[in-house]
Amino acid sequence: MLPAAELREDGLAGVEADGRRICLARTAEGVSAFDDVCPHRGTPLSEGRLRGGVLTCAAHTWEFDVRTGELLRLRAPACLAMHPAREREGMIEVAL
Repeated sequence: MLPAAELREDGLAGVEADGRRICLARTAEGVSAFDDVCPHRGTPLSEGRLRGGVLTCAAHTWEFDVRTGELLRLRAPACLAMHPAREREGMIEVAL
């Protein structure tokens, strides 16, 4: 799906898999994958900023924990649509 070396820590990458846009994120804990669309306004999350596992959407101040998909600091019922991801043989793989 994506060579693991192309995704640095606190990095984001937008990729396409089976016709879907997926955002990959690397934290100190490992790799996460989720739909590359903010549930609030539909902005690509891969255009946001990742720091310490917290992704801030580029369009507004919504923040998500990329390890769990949880929306932080707001009481809205929006979460990220998470997908299992792993590093294997130098590649990042995502199960859809």
